[in-house]
Amino acid sequence: MRGIRKLAIACTGYCAAVFMSHYVMSRTQFGAAMALCVVIALSALLAEGNMRKRVIIFAVAAAAGFAHYELNCWQTIDKCEGFLGEKVQLSARVTDYPDRRSNVTLIYVRVTDARYPNVKALMFDYSDGASDLRPGDEISLTAKLTSATERYGEDTDSNISKGIYLCGSVSGEIERTGRWSGAFLYFPKYIGNALHTQIGRLFPDDVSHFMKALLAGYKGDYYNDDKLYSAMNIAGLAHVVAVSGMHVAFLIGVLQSVLGKTRRSGIMCIALVWLFVIMVGSPPSAVRAGIMISMVLLAPIAGRINDRATMLSFALALILLANPFAAGSVALQLSFGAVAGMFLFAQPLYVKMSEKLGFPRPLERVGSYITATLSSSLSVTVFTVPLVAVHFGYVTLLAPIMNILCLWAISILFTGGFLVCAIGLISAPAAMLPAEVLAYLVRYIAVVVEYAAKLPFAAVYTENGYVLVWLIVSYVMFVVCAAVRRKRKLTLLAPTAACLVLLALVFVRTDTDMRADTGTISVMSVGNGQCIAVTQRDSCVVIDCGSYGVITNAGNMLSSYLHSMGHNDIDYLVLTHLHTDHATGAARLMDLMRVKILVLPDNAADTSADGMLEKLLAAADENGTQVVYITQDSELTAGEIELDIFESSERGKRNDSGIMLTVSIGEYDMLVTGDVEMSVERELVSKHELSGTELLIVPHHGSKYSCSDELLNAVSPDTAVVSTGYNNYGHPSDETLERLDRHGIETLRTDELGRIIIHITAGD
Repeated sequence: MRGIRKLAIACTGYCAAVFMSHYVMSRTQFGAAMALCVVIALSALLAEGNMRKRVIIFAVAAAAGFAHYELNCWQTIDKCEGFLGEKVQLSARVTDYPDRRSNVTLIYVRVTDARYPNVKALMFDYSDGASDLRPGDEISLTAKLTSATERYGEDTDSNISKGIYLCGSVSGEIERTGRWSGAFLYFPKYIGNALHTQIGRLFPDDVSHFMKALLAGYKGDYYNDDKLYSAMNIAGLAHVVAVSGMHVAFLIGVLQSVLGKTRRSGIMCIALVWLFVIMVGSPPSAVRAGIMISMVLLAPIAGRINDRATMLSFALALILLANPFAAGSVALQLSFGAVAGMFLFAQPLYVKMSEKLGFPRPLERVGSYITATLSSSLSVTVFTVPLVAVHFGYVTLLAPIMNILCLWAISILFTGGFLVCAIGLISAPAAMLPAEVLAYLVRYIAVVVEYAAKLPFAAVYTENGYVLVWLIVSYVMFVVCAAVRRKRKLTLLAPTAACLVLLALVFVRTDTDMRADTGTISVMSVGNGQCIAVTQRDSCVVIDCGSYGVITNAGNMLSSYLHSMGHNDIDYLVLTHLHTDHATGAARLMDLMRVKILVLPDNAADTSADGMLEKLLAAADENGTQVVYITQDSELTAGEIELDIFESSERGKRNDSGIMLTVSIGEYDMLVTGDVEMSVERELVSKHELSGTELLIVPHHGSKYSCSDELLNAVSPDTAVVSTGYNNYGHPSDETLERLDRHGIETLRTDELGRIIIHITAGD
């Protein structure tokens, strides 16, 4: 047992150093950190007893962690930096099936050209020439190389956490030059591809994307289902399609029921588990589960004792040894946080709840399921709630209930889904009937989560300062109670009740603040896109909902913000035109919030890009949103918010096409013109009286073709807001900024200030 615990101490020291390297320290500090670890280890030699060994082991392992992180940086990121920005011809080996998205194909390769670093790379192909590539294909391509640690001008670790160190945009055709002699090693990928092809063939179209994610780890189609994807996240059930320990546990249960629990079957189970892990793409959660289940199954064979702390720390250390940048993986953090919570709290909670609930004999099995699911769900949240709050900005409140309602169905779908695919190998018609039966379970889950996600109390958002206070105070209360409860004989009932009371106060206070809102205009920071929310008490109008050059979808961003303010409904969603930078988040917004009316220009089809109009109309139909087309100048009201909508006389796919509007709250007026250029600006001011407008949303993100002198003279605003960010168009242009300055207009920019919020008081 002592040897096992020493391994746990070493793994913990190593992992702590890697996480510090990734999140806390700069690379210039690594040498000092390693030296400090050596000093601590040498100092510990003067101590006595077991503590000396523990400190030495921890310090030496930590020093190794710092050294390994720095070495990995030098071998990967540093070596790639010298080639960034170059357009090169290189040879590579395809490592996975191409992932086709709406307008681009993602190609995962390993660079084999001796002139460049031998690293994994992600290539973006905007043609259709990569769809028939397979893992093991050797290819030659021309690409402009870009950094894997930067996206839209901001640092990101999403690629390097997956072991990808180069990115590139493909130009020209991709030439297949042969097959790698070791291509047979990719056979788990071939099985996975065959599996999700089989799922698509056997299951109905409306559920196949869910089953592909659940069984084969293929999520491309699942991500395209905006409504289900968003609802699963908000309802707290996203983990069921993130292949993890739950799926491995299901698999082991099935395998052991068939193969038995002998030593020989244990070895077979380990092999099949790892085949499954590689087949689904080796996500950190599945790798963690594979390592830990292997340790459990090997322990009797090796004559070792299973120790939970050692298993967890050893699994994490192995993953970080393979790639120390995996410390930045949110999936890895959530997976290990969830398991740590389960190990520490699930069993005690289950025992306590079983004693308190006491289900009668006819309901014992149902009661046991509810108690086990509830205790597990609550245990998981102990460490995952802070992580979700930090990474995603919300805390779901319904996860325990959703797990009770849906996990039984997930276990049936997982086992039954593989059985259906096996039957399909023999006879596809014979497999379609059970596939249709299972489809009703998927539809049941979809209905439950989509309904739950729309509830006002489905989640709370950290944008709301009250929520942050509630989280911190609640954790402090539970920690204090756990520290003193044995001496004071306290139970968890007191902090639980206090936590719920504080949460109720958060809702009350948020609602009070919303009803005291005399008017707020919020220009969201959505990169070189546009998204504006106008609120006044419980009324809400949104003008455009698009993003460009940012990672977060504008619909998600705006939904979190409005929910944090207490708004669950949107009276009008007005889209000036349907270019992606003004509309790409609109469907997601309708999925996440109740949008009463969607307002579109009558020529919306002319400005629709990438099937945007069809997607919006489908989302509106699914969510019960009324669609209104503007065929002439119109007036709309939402509470005390008044909209005067003007339609451009221009037609076609140009930026000049679409609608423009003024938004008024009391005496305060804002002018929004979308992406129109100077000719339409002149037309607008010649037909409409716009003097006295206080706020101008600068047209077309500050393009040099916007903000004519005629517009600025006629409107004469006090303030202008430029909604802009990372882009290749030169927005905002110096010419436009100079014109605004020449007219004495205060100019605010979202790329400099982030979200811009203007509060309107009575008399403004």
